[in-house]
Amino acid sequence: MPRVPVRIELRREHSRLRPSDGPWVRRRAVSKQWGPPDPSALACVTDHRGTPLAWGLYSPESDIVVRLLCFGAAPPPEDWLERRIAAALRGRAALGLGVSPGRAEPGAAPGEPTKGPMTTGVRMINTEGDGLPGLVADRYRDDWVLQITTAAMAARQAELTSCLKEHVHGRFFVLHPPAAAEREGFAAAPLALSGPDGAPLAEPEPLEFLEHGLRFRVPAPPSQKTGAYFDQRDNRRIIAELAASHGGPLLDLGCHVGGFAIHAARAGVDAVGLDQSAPVLALARANAELNQVSERTSWVRGDLFGPLDDPALDRVFGTIVVDPPKIATSRRDLGRAIKAMRACVRRVSERLAPDGALALCSCSHHLGREHLDEMLPRGLGLGWTRILSLGPGPDHPVQLGHGEGEYLRVNVYQRR
Repeated sequence: MPRVPVRIELRREHSRLRPSDGPWVRRRAVSKQWGPPDPSALACVTDHRGTPLAWGLYSPESDIVVRLLCFGAAPPPEDWLERRIAAALRGRAALGLGVSPGRAEPGAAPGEPTKGPMTTGVRMINTEGDGLPGLVADRYRDDWVLQITTAAMAARQAELTSCLKEHVHGRFFVLHPPAAAEREGFAAAPLALSGPDGAPLAEPEPLEFLEHGLRFRVPAPPSQKTGAYFDQRDNRRIIAELAASHGGPLLDLGCHVGGFAIHAARAGVDAVGLDQSAPVLALARANAELNQVSERTSWVRGDLFGPLDDPALDRVFGTIVVDPPKIATSRRDLGRAIKAMRACVRRVSERLAPDGALALCSCSHHLGREHLDEMLPRGLGLGWTRILSLGPGPDHPVQLGHGEGEYLRVNVYQRR
């Protein structure tokens, strides 16, 4: 039975709602609202005179009250969710991403790379970028991980899993990040995990996937994000090519399971990876072994914002990657984040070879490219030029007007 729509009336000064303003309606823009606090209902957004402007998903307890689905007086079709999921999956297939891996070569050892795609770790649904606010779906070969971050999507979880189950041939994880659940006012359910037959599973084994022909294992949920960071996939290969051109070793600060370091090692470059987490460093070592590059890699446990005094780091590097976690969750954090990053960059730049490459990464929307530029050391007689401005791959689309969706920036500089 269809839910009764909620009506959201905007204040006079916010009544000019345009696609270029982005897909979010914040509480401060709302004058009145009618209807029960039901996140499974759609919301009709009107101007201050009551004229319908748009329709969206309703989060009654969030600061973002509505996440828009369409503009105009007409509501989205009843099957909008199924249509948008299908469009997202078709879009990946058209890009050659997210298709099923082929059969193994005859006589191949178990676990060897297969025929077919050289990349089987793909973001299949990317929230607003696919018109599905609050929903992320990552595919790890045959396993899928769903992350639900809004009350509206949590209210539609049964419908979501029903739409996707025909596409899942392995394990199926559903996550409710506690911070998102608290912010949105829905109950964070325990990790839901089912096998290919739909039956519940015990403690999950790591997720496995191919990335440009390299084999990786990452922790299964609950873990960081959905387990891996597919948004850096193409950047890892680009940086590896730069490192191989320079010839000097690579330093991967914030290495997680070894992505930048292992890509560089496969390109013939010695690499050192640093991370605070002992479990992910163990997986990094195992991933190096999987890809037969152990002799070119070494791993250090440490804080990338710390003194970096391990003997393995006391050398000159041809390429340095600084890839911290999200350090500016709000604009209030920006000053502290810039100060911490600037200190880190000052320390590592002293270990960068002439003509070497320094890659600074930000996964914080508030920490932009201009802030990364400001972190380079000044007054030391060094010349810097930005040679590349990178972001996520095509499986991380951004809705037009949605600046918050542009969160990953990677600036690559050359020291001259």
